[in-house]
Amino acid sequence: MATHRRSMVKAISYRLFATSVVFAIAFFYTGQIGSSVKIGFTAAVAKTLLYYLWERVWTAIDWGTEPA
Repeated sequence: MATHRRSMVKAISYRLFATSVVFAIAFFYTGQIGSSVKIGFTAAVAKTLLYYLWERVWTAIDWGTEPA
């Protein structure tokens, strides 16, 4: 079983990786570092908040869970 610390490091490292991909795509299309950073940062914040909301919605759904 994975530790909480390992899961946290995996989540943070994935978020950094995913944000760098968004940054690279934005830079490819805009050719501007500043705009690419803004797009990458905005996407990271938005995706984090949306994922939190997504998790909260799924927490309220009983489908696929085992009764305690």
